[in-house]
Amino acid sequence: MDTLNTQLRTRITEITDIHHNRFEILKALDRPKIGWVSIYTPEEILYAAGLIPYRIFGETCTKTTKASAYMHRNICPYVLSCLEEVLAGKHDFADGAVIANVCDARRRLFDVWKYFRSNDFVHMLDLPKEIDATTKAYFITEMQHLMAVLEERFDVKITDQALRHAVSVYNQSRELMQRLYDLRNDIHPPIAGEDYMFMVKAAMTGPREIFNEKMTQLVEDLPRHGREQPVATPRIMICGSYFDHPHIIRVIEEMGGMVACEDTSNGVKYFEGTVDEDKEPLAALADYYLDKATCAALFDSGKRFDHMMALIRQYKVDAVIYVSLKFCDNNLIDFHYQQKRLAEKKIPVLFLETERMASNMGQIRTRIQAFLEAVMLW
Repeated sequence: MDTLNTQLRTRITEITDIHHNRFEILKALDRPKIGWVSIYTPEEILYAAGLIPYRIFGETCTKTTKASAYMHRNICPYVLSCLEEVLAGKHDFADGAVIANVCDARRRLFDVWKYFRSNDFVHMLDLPKEIDATTKAYFITEMQHLMAVLEERFDVKITDQALRHAVSVYNQSRELMQRLYDLRNDIHPPIAGEDYMFMVKAAMTGPREIFNEKMTQLVEDLPRHGREQPVATPRIMICGSYFDHPHIIRVIEEMGGMVACEDTSNGVKYFEGTVDEDKEPLAALADYYLDKATCAALFDSGKRFDHMMALIRQYKVDAVIYVSLKFCDNNLIDFHYQQKRLAEKKIPVLFLETERMASNMGQIRTRIQAFLEAVMLW
């Protein structure tokens, strides 16, 4: 039984509604907006330029008819859904996008967007796939180039002071989200896993100051509350590719499990850690974005496994559900390495492959139920 009082439920809804009502909120703001599609995008630079950066989720399009006419259907369904939204005019209120060169699908998104909407500001930010001092220096030059084209396009000057302020604002968001996630270590976590996901998405989509203000109020109140939950509930970590399936979280919790954390771009990978505010801003941003836990598009599978194990210990995880979008070759390949390593640690793993809009929920529900029953007997 959910013991959250009405006022607290209202505060949670105020935050999640930043995401649910994002188009109306963004359209009402009298500042240029720039979309992004990868958590390796240094939002602080966009913010320091006086722009509003927001993630393009593609979640309003259940079909990708237009996008599939310009890109192969056997490509990342997240990217296809983002392109479908763009071609459908959902983002006409924005001035364009910054697309990080993370994978081939995003490179093709850049090509199609640039060609068919030539008046939009569409910039490709190259991202090193191996991380060392040399590639960090290269990434700094890429950020400097981004700053230069932003300054020219929007007739602004990105100062060192503006960058430092942006880092401080975004660090506050990260610290607040980490405090919120730390509460999931409680036997009785204060809110449902589905709400956690939407609050992370709210951090990506709304005016940053409003999000920080509302999240501060929520975090201060939440530790005094908790949901009734059986102590023996299996604690599950979700990991894998882009994850945007609240119904899967709902099924896990309806079937008696508890989602303890999400090692995904809509989970801890978005906000964990902070940018060093004492260092030169671009150097600090390069360290933060390139040293964070890597996605499967980057080379270091061992680093990803070590990160997974750290989260498993931190959030007292009993089992892992690895979710991969269809045609996400990076994660489909990486899964087999991670599965082997997790098996060596005797950690149960369930693999789910889904579409952008999961249509096989009956099958998924059955598999999750069987998996949770096996975990209870493990």
